[in-house]
Amino acid sequence: MKQGCTLIATLPNLANAEMVRNVLSCPDISEARINTGVSTLMSVDEVVATLKKLSTEYSKRIWVDLKGRQLRIARWADPRYEAIELNHQVEVVYPAKIYFRNGGCRNILRTRGNQILVDSPPQEAVGAGQSVNIIAKELDVIGYLTELDKQYLEAMSRQEMNGVFASFVERLEDLSDIAAIMPKAEIVSKIESLKGIELITKNRIGTLMAARDDLYLESGQNYSMLKHLETIIENDSNAICASRIFTSLEKREHVDLADFSDLTLMYNLGYRRFMLCDNICNYHFNEAICAWREFLNG
Repeated sequence: MKQGCTLIATLPNLANAEMVRNVLSCPDISEARINTGVSTLMSVDEVVATLKKLSTEYSKRIWVDLKGRQLRIARWADPRYEAIELNHQVEVVYPAKIYFRNGGCRNILRTRGNQILVDSPPQEAVGAGQSVNIIAKELDVIGYLTELDKQYLEAMSRQEMNGVFASFVERLEDLSDIAAIMPKAEIVSKIESLKGIELITKNRIGTLMAARDDLYLESGQNYSMLKHLETIIENDSNAICASRIFTSLEKREHVDLADFSDLTLMYNLGYRRFMLCDNICNYHFNEAICAWREFLNG
C-alpha cells in the first residue's frame, strides 16, 4: 500500500455546481485547483468569493492557477488570412515553431509584438483562450503577470485567500511580481520549461510543481524528461506531479498499464502529491478516482 500520497483535483467550470460539488465532496481529494483560463461568465470577484465559500464548506484548500507567461491565443482568428494574436508579446530567434493543443504545429514566419504569421496555416480557425507553445532557437515572452492574473491576486487578497499556482515560472522576478500584489501569497511554482529547470538548479524557490504536459514539449519530447522530473523532486521533496495522469481514460473505459506504470515510477522517484488535469476531472473523474484507489492499494 502506498503511503503519504494525496490527490489534487482540477475543478470543473463553476457554472456546473453539481460537478464541482461531486469533486469537492470526494474523500480522495485533499485539495483543488481552479484554472483561470476557463470562462465562467462571472466576475473575478464572484469567482473568488465562490471559491472561498466552497473551500470553507468542504474544508479543502483551493489554489488559483495564474497563467503568467503561458502563451494563449487572445482572440479567434482564421490564420489563412490574418495573424494569430497572443496574450503576450514575444521575441523569437528562428527557427521557431508554434504547437497547438490539438497536436498540430506550424513554422513561424514572422512575429510583431503579440502577433505571429505561420507557414501552411491550419484550415480551421484557432480559438481564443487556447494555450500554445512556441519552441524556438531563443524565445523571450515579454512580461509575466497578465491583467487577469493581477485582478485575481487583488480579489484573493480581499477574500484572504493566498494559495497560488504560478505558471511558467522562469525567473525570480516572476515570484516578486506576485508578492508585490499579494505579499502573503503562498506560491507553488509550476516548472514547465528548460528555463524553469535552470532556475531551480541555481535557486531554492519554495514549493514546486512538475507540470509534465508543457515541460515534456518544451524540453524536446525525449528521454531527458526523466532527468528533469528527478531534478524537481530533488529540489523539493513536497513537489506536485501534475498532468498526464490517467489520460488513457480519454480513449478507453479503463486505465491502461502505461498509466499505472507511470504513476508508480513517479512514486518511486519520490513524488507523493499528484494532480488531475482538466479533461480527466471534467469527463472521467469517477473512473480516475477508482484507478487512484487501485494505485494506492497496489
